Amino acid sequence: MSEAIPISAGKRIAKMYGYDQVIILGRKTGEGGMEHLTTYGITKIHCGMAGRIGSFLRREVMKWESDDELLNKGVSDE
Repeated sequence: MSEAIPISAGKRIAKMYGYDQVIILGRKTGEGGMEHLTTYGITKIHCGMAGRIGSFLRREVMKWESDDELLNKGVSDE
């Protein structure tokens, strides 16, 4: 099974390649498949921008439901 990609991976990539913002999208296809999106920014401002890009990708490209939509359906992280 695939694991969540830690923020530290984004930090490592940013440092290694000189980026201010990193967005990592991981996909496992087939049985047991999943998608995971991790964002990182070198400052609070860059974190916010990377997060906004990540939110757009989740919502508009990957078509994930928002946290609010999941909560309205009675699904939670617990």
